[in-house]
Amino acid sequence: MKTASKERTLQWICNQYKKGNISFSHKLQRPIGQWSPKMKSLLIHSLLSGFPVNPIYIVDENGTLYTLDGSQRTSTCINYINNEFALSKDTPNIFLQVTENGESISKEYEIAGKKFKKLDEEVQSTLLACSLEFCTLSEYTDDEVKEMFRRQNTSKPLSGKLLRIVHESDQFSDAVYSLANHPFMEKLVTPTHRKNGTDRDLIIQTLMLICTNNENEFTSFRNKDIDVFVQDYADASLEKVNTLTEAMDSFNESFDEIKVPVTSIPMVLYSGYRVKKDKKSFSNLVELVNEFLNGYDSNEEYKQYVQSGTSAQENVRGRLDWWRERIRTA
Repeated sequence: MKTASKERTLQWICNQYKKGNISFSHKLQRPIGQWSPKMKSLLIHSLLSGFPVNPIYIVDENGTLYTLDGSQRTSTCINYINNEFALSKDTPNIFLQVTENGESISKEYEIAGKKFKKLDEEVQSTLLACSLEFCTLSEYTDDEVKEMFRRQNTSKPLSGKLLRIVHESDQFSDAVYSLANHPFMEKLVTPTHRKNGTDRDLIIQTLMLICTNNENEFTSFRNKDIDVFVQDYADASLEKVNTLTEAMDSFNESFDEIKVPVTSIPMVLYSGYRVKKDKKSFSNLVELVNEFLNGYDSNEEYKQYVQSGTSAQENVRGRLDWWRERIRTA
């Protein structure tokens, strides 16, 4: 693997993004939009004040630059210059060297609470000329990219959910990425779920349920057991992905909005898969899901499996058996 670094101005970055030449959709990166207003404001202030900013690691695939590490930093700069948010009210003033009456002086500028277009012209020009270091990886293998990602994040507070991807095959990673970004998942999960990797785990848990049979039991959702599935069995689930996608398509068409307890999302998706696979009535399943959600608070038979230890095998199995029994007669 080789690397090459080059400073890229924010003006250049914005222009390339507008042309579609920069993408934040690489499967190793969490979705953009995860930073708080304070974090975004601090980045803009750092650039204007000359504080160092960590490099952006990218790969060039067919002319498109995909960020591997640095999506939040890069997208924050683009969004700010596109006037999409204002800086925090407590953002400190900055000092720039400007020329007045033929003399170079340090001049103070207030930037707190301002969108890009409200900044003084000198500040706008300075920010557009600020740069981020783009470190491009080339002649790499997918395994090397995953290892780079792991090493970059070993000292950062990424959860095991987000680091689990380094153990996945490329095919399985692609499948999970596609399913986790299915339009129906947008109705099921929250931004927090996206941020901490729960959306990916819900898809993996669904595939674990689908692969559970008389020979294999994948009904423990404890982290170590999910890791075992990912490393040793996940690729066997790839043949199930198309049917699961069809089920999610049908769910998305059936529900304009839906709120499912997170502990039951894999069971609902599993049920959709089974109904599609067995060629049963999907409308009957939709009716069952609605009845389940409407009666959830009083469903004591089911709720015994979600009181505590929800990832333990006996509780996952209890929820799965509840759904299996009902879709069997759906």
